Amino acid sequence: MKMRFAALSLCLALTTAHGQQRKPVEADWTSLASHEAPAWLQDAKFGIYAHWGVYSVPAFGHEWYGKRMYDPKDNRGTYEHHRKTYGTQDKFGYKDLVPMFKAEKFNADEWAEIVRQSGARYAGTAVVHHDGFLLWRSKVSRWNAAEMGPKRDLYGELVKALRAKGLKIVATEHHMRTFNWYLPVDQSFWEAQRKAKFDLYDPSYADLYWNEFTGKKSDFMEKWQAKLLEVIDNYKPDVLWFDGGDFTAPGVEGHVLKTLAHYFNSGPKWRAQVEVLNKFAGTKKFNFPREFGMLTFEAGRDRPAQVDRPWIDDLSIAKGTWGYVEGMTLQNTREVIHGLIDRVSRGGGLLLSLAPKANGEIPEDQKAILREMGDWLKVNGEAIYGTRSWRVYGEGSTEKLMTVTGRNTGWKFDQCGAEDIRFTRKGDALYAIALGWPRNGSWLIASLDGAKVASVSMLGGKAPLKWSQGAEGLRIQAPGAPQGKYAYSFKIALQGGVK
Repeated sequence: MKMRFAALSLCLALTTAHGQQRKPVEADWTSLASHEAPAWLQDAKFGIYAHWGVYSVPAFGHEWYGKRMYDPKDNRGTYEHHRKTYGTQDKFGYKDLVPMFKAEKFNADEWAEIVRQSGARYAGTAVVHHDGFLLWRSKVSRWNAAEMGPKRDLYGELVKALRAKGLKIVATEHHMRTFNWYLPVDQSFWEAQRKAKFDLYDPSYADLYWNEFTGKKSDFMEKWQAKLLEVIDNYKPDVLWFDGGDFTAPGVEGHVLKTLAHYFNSGPKWRAQVEVLNKFAGTKKFNFPREFGMLTFEAGRDRPAQVDRPWIDDLSIAKGTWGYVEGMTLQNTREVIHGLIDRVSRGGGLLLSLAPKANGEIPEDQKAILREMGDWLKVNGEAIYGTRSWRVYGEGSTEKLMTVTGRNTGWKFDQCGAEDIRFTRKGDALYAIALGWPRNGSWLIASLDGAKVASVSMLGGKAPLKWSQGAEGLRIQAPGAPQGKYAYSFKIALQGGVK
């Protein structure tokens, strides 16, 4: 009887919402690429995660502190800063920062409430960064937050609190790059560091530092897979995001394929629609074949103006770092909100990364940005959540938004104004979002191509709008003083519906 019940449960789990039988995914790219992006993620538009870990303790330079502190040529001065602050690297290594990562003020319920108030629909944290320290309770590696440092299952606590708020869960994985990551780029330092007994080369710590002197890449991959399966099976994340790495290399790809297939086949058993984000890495290649997963771009790096299927940009709330650094500067709220709107109008979304302190506090200036985003979305969320792109993304220059840094392009939204209009659609409604308040008293929308307007209203508006439609387009009169901040959304009904 128990066996029959188990078989029935599996059958039900592998049935789609449309009643069709879903076949298990095979561990090959063709089968994996057949997985459809879940509607909930396309509807969510906005998610939050955090870069938080041992690297938050020194709060210096960059979240790559663990690598840079061993590199005499680091251009941020991390090597010398470490020696002055903690002592020489042969006496005080990265492992010695672990007990200082205590997370003593971390309150998962508070984090979850901050996320809820921001308007984000899914959230989580970087469960493991390049340094290899795990934020979950692990049986695979001793270097985890439940056994060392905080002595708490940080990710587990956060997942529980987020789910209590009705939020979906993301886990971001940065561990693939760990093998040889700690070693200085300039190999001429390696022998001297070994003679100086830097802990990087000590077999006692091979399971943290993972490099060719103390271990094998094949062993690392076995552990990598086991760790990721722990996260999948124990915490059931709705979304997995991977940082760059050699995911399709010989000796690596097999582990990756099996893990991804396991994840996709596990989702239906949890009654969950899961997804994997496929990052366009610094190599100018996607981690996985382009046909697989939902495409994602780091801060929009090298993302074209139009992408042929749903996608997401991830963005740090800080400038120049992803982890907490003393004295760091933040993106301003206008930049983040305008960026969200522009991305949604082009068929994308935003995954914003926070930079908490080592003690678990989210700094007040970061909270302020999230509160303002939440306030804006309370009024304008109808034009964001659950929408899809229209036949044109908007009006205004795209060129002024695109930047060039070295060999990479990027996106910046500090020059947007009232002339910049972004469109979204949902059902029979067309939404036009103006990225500024007009100085001349009115907005002009010229992209309707002769479609007759039946009605226009402003989301959150307190009085009827005055508008007219002529040869130049739809002109909407600004209703007195600005109502709200940053951007203004209009709901437009067209005769004959939206096309």
